[in-house]
Amino acid sequence: MAPQTSFNNLKVLEPLVPGSSEKGQITQEVVKHGGLGILTAAIFLAGEMAGSGVLALPAAMIGTGGWLGLALIFLFTANAGFSGTRLGLCWIMLEERYEEFRGEVRDPYPAIGEKAVGRWGRIVSMIAISLTLYGGGCVFIVLIAQLLGSLVASVGFSLSLCLWMVIVAVCLMPLTWMGTPKDFWPIAVGALATTCIACLLVVVTCILDGNQIQEKVFPAPTADGIFKAFGSIMFAFAG
Repeated sequence: MAPQTSFNNLKVLEPLVPGSSEKGQITQEVVKHGGLGILTAAIFLAGEMAGSGVLALPAAMIGTGGWLGLALIFLFTANAGFSGTRLGLCWIMLEERYEEFRGEVRDPYPAIGEKAVGRWGRIVSMIAISLTLYGGGCVFIVLIAQLLGSLVASVGFSLSLCLWMVIVAVCLMPLTWMGTPKDFWPIAVGALATTCIACLLVVVTCILDGNQIQEKVFPAPTADGIFKAFGSIMFAFAG
């Protein structure tokens, strides 16, 4: 009887992974405990996807006339789900065919790109990841600085936005020194909890003020509104 391995999920995905039935006999590996579990990974993904971008979706719908914006949301949802399954299958194929990827790997996306198309695939992946993280990081630093500035200004203490941005960046810098996501999982739990609370407050406010809200007439969709909605919805789906 073949030994049990830590890659039993290959059997479930055999119809989707070419050649997996022939190459599924993998030598037994020692399972390393203490990493991310399914629940922790789900919390990280939910905290990443459901953030300030989700709260900006209602404003993005205005410029699209409503129905077009809703169609864009469904389109991006399907695109994110499909892309996630393809990336998962690509990584399973790498673990199956290359022994060096069966442990901890710090750069999975560049590794997938390199094995798929060569060295330039790694370079393109690293450039895309760097630009995405840099752009998203700048947006969040500015947003946090604005929120902190408005909160502190209510008690009579005010600083310029530039100074608040420096303070926020310095405070967030130690978090980047941690090794892997499993080292700062409480932050993911806090991010998901605060996002859920914010969404709940928005829903409760809409329910309580429902009788006082006047009927709104939204403008017809425009090219400018569609482009802005496209960017906002893409940002809501983490770029």
